[in-house]
Amino acid sequence: MPKVFASTMVGLETVSQLGAIVAPLTAAIFCFLAARRRGGGERSAWINFGIGSTLYLLGNLFYLYCALANIAVAFPSAPEAGYFLMAGFFAAGIFQLGKMRARVSRGQVYNFILVSCAVTLSSLFLLNQSLSASQIGLWPTIVAFAYPALWFGVAAFGVASLIAYDQRGKRFIMTLLVLAVLAEAVADFRYALALMGGQRGLLGINQLLWMSSALLIAWAACEQMAARSGRKLAPMNAVERNSRAIAQAALPAAAIAAILICGSATGVLAEGPYVVLAMLVALLFAVVTGLREYWMLHTQRQLRGSVERSRAELTRSEARLAEVLQSTSDSILVLDRDWKVTYFNRRAVETINLAERLRVGVSLWELFPAAATSGEGDHYRKAIASGQPEEFEIFVQDRKIWLGISAYPAPDSLSIFFRDISERKRAHDEIVHLAHHDSLTGLANRALFQDRLKWALEAGGNVAVLLLDLDHFKEVNDTLGHPVGDTLLSKAAERLRDCLRPGDTIARLGGDEFAAILSNYSDRASVMNMVQRMLGATHTPHLIEGQTIRVGASVGIALADGSNDADRIFRNADIALYVAKEEARGGYCFFEPAMEMGLQERQLLRADLATALDNHEFELAYQPLVDLKANAICGFEALLRWRHPVHGLMRPDLFIPIAEETGLIVAIGDWVLRTACAQAALWPAGVSVAVNLSTRQFRDDRLVETVSAAMQSAGLDSARLELEITESVLLNDSKANTATLRRLKELGVRIALDDFGTGYSSLGYLQKFQFDKLKIDRSFISGLPGNEESQAIVRAVIGLGRSLGMRVTAEGVETTEQLEWVRNGCDEVQGYLLSRPVDAGAIAALFDQLGIKSTPVSGKRPASRRLSS
Repeated sequence: MPKVFASTMVGLETVSQLGAIVAPLTAAIFCFLAARRRGGGERSAWINFGIGSTLYLLGNLFYLYCALANIAVAFPSAPEAGYFLMAGFFAAGIFQLGKMRARVSRGQVYNFILVSCAVTLSSLFLLNQSLSASQIGLWPTIVAFAYPALWFGVAAFGVASLIAYDQRGKRFIMTLLVLAVLAEAVADFRYALALMGGQRGLLGINQLLWMSSALLIAWAACEQMAARSGRKLAPMNAVERNSRAIAQAALPAAAIAAILICGSATGVLAEGPYVVLAMLVALLFAVVTGLREYWMLHTQRQLRGSVERSRAELTRSEARLAEVLQSTSDSILVLDRDWKVTYFNRRAVETINLAERLRVGVSLWELFPAAATSGEGDHYRKAIASGQPEEFEIFVQDRKIWLGISAYPAPDSLSIFFRDISERKRAHDEIVHLAHHDSLTGLANRALFQDRLKWALEAGGNVAVLLLDLDHFKEVNDTLGHPVGDTLLSKAAERLRDCLRPGDTIARLGGDEFAAILSNYSDRASVMNMVQRMLGATHTPHLIEGQTIRVGASVGIALADGSNDADRIFRNADIALYVAKEEARGGYCFFEPAMEMGLQERQLLRADLATALDNHEFELAYQPLVDLKANAICGFEALLRWRHPVHGLMRPDLFIPIAEETGLIVAIGDWVLRTACAQAALWPAGVSVAVNLSTRQFRDDRLVETVSAAMQSAGLDSARLELEITESVLLNDSKANTATLRRLKELGVRIALDDFGTGYSSLGYLQKFQFDKLKIDRSFISGLPGNEESQAIVRAVIGLGRSLGMRVTAEGVETTEQLEWVRNGCDEVQGYLLSRPVDAGAIAALFDQLGIKSTPVSGKRPASRRLSS
């Protein structure tokens, strides 16, 4: 705008000229300084303010030069364009400083347009008469009118930004800028009135307003430089938000009120007495408009809050869902109905291992070409066609993994969840394997054996079932320990497996019991050949932990012969095994129907044995022991007999094993002990009685009390009782056995080791316990005198007895040659040559028949060497 400096009134004009130059110069300097200290939008805003102030300064300098040079300047002139641009730069600065660019809504744009139009119309109404009576031309009049209209519009724009936006951080700065623009607008309004009235109006209030405007801009720049940057403001509270809404609603109301009131006051809309009525209606219209605008803003804010809350909740839900999908152990692919991937998680990238190909938009068939023509693709198509989930498993050949896949269809998509189930598959297979195989040997177990036997029988052809027991395995397990026993079982299983054909089955049923199924064998001879190979394999010595271990095996064989009854065939093989073990261990036996009858007889015998003791069917026979040195009977061995009510007198080997199996041997043994002690008490004082103790009796915790009670009841001197045990007794729990033996010794009875040399115990027991007697088994005596091996064994036992200070008894002496041979080393003999077992009532007659007298038992021979215990 023109700021012409006249040459009259020197003092006032000098001040005006200095103010017109110094004020905008100061504003420009401070605006550019503020721009240097700020960044982003604020920096651009102050640059615009600085440019606007510079344009103001340049325009004033132009008019100062013309005045000093006495150059007449018509209105409007070139500087007017700079003044108009100044308004544009200030509007841009306010827009940027208020950070309205990212927050302008459509309603706020309408309000800005409404306010601008209101300012223009109000200016027209207020300047109506001046415009009509303007003394300058049309173009100068339009330019003069544009000055206040433009600056009032910029002021309204600033006021609107203060009202519509949260300017708490720089509200004072914005207020100073809006005041500066208003001062400029008021000065230009007065200046426009003066121009249209034929005057310039450069001095006085107008010049003061222009200078105040520049100084207010400089002040705002200083405040901006002093303000802290980056300060976070607390969110507006409800009162502040409501006040802001009222202010926003007041904008259109004020605009309408300004238009109508200015039109009414200037007589444009009404004249005379109607002016007041028009102004009241204008106020009412403005109030209603403001209330309506407030209601609309309030409703809009509620809707916007609801939408924002819903959007925020949706965003949080999507974030939670994305987090869940990313953190889940499942791999996830989501496909559209065109088989295109629309989503995948990180786990899918790791599992598929196709990071270079897996992307949104890629086709499923491009990712997995083989799936399109395989069963996998059929599952996906079925899921979409039926609308039902599909679950299946596939093996990925190139990666050697199993995938468990679940496909869930939706109206417009297919969600595929898959995971690596290789470990679960292996664990399942391992569980299935363990459920059907022996954990120690890896062979089939009883359940799998029975299943395969049924399959083999249903398939037809020749089928044979073999049951195999390792002989003497228990002795190995007890003497060498369970780890060695387990190793022996594993090695035996390997050998048996190697004997069979690929289509055959070998199983471990438990303990040392194995079973085999031979399918489609040619004839009975081929089965025999297979059994002989198996027996040969088991008889071959095993080297385990530096020890050579020999075991044998017994085999029972049952041929199906067209039968499909798996249980019966297995039972037949079991019967055959029992017969094989009874006849001779280390052999085999084919099942014959007659064997079943024998087993039934054995079961009947077992039932009869249970009542034999109560029915007083047991008897004792006594076989004499002769002292070779004294040539006298030194004692008798009590031998059990069973007089069966049907079968008559039965041999011990027919019922003793049954008594051992059933546990009846404990009660029977107690009866034998009491009866023998009572009978021995009737004999001469020098004659002792020997009673055999079974393994089952020896495990009875009451054994020592039972022995003591039997002697006390009979009144028998403990020195006359001899207890015979076999080496098999010593195989179980050596510490407990040794303790029991010592307690028996403390009673005063003598302990004899019977059948010495036939068991599988270690000679270490002879170190731990001092036996009174060793009895050489009849199997070694029967080879005398001609068998050199028997001679060597008998000499060794005699030498061992002498060394340990024990008496040595030879059992089973049946010939004079045998008697003469053992006389050179043994202390006692026993056998049919001297006497068969006799009833208790025949003992006195036996003394007379043999012509030998009864004498006390000779004492122990002094030991030449005794091993430490």
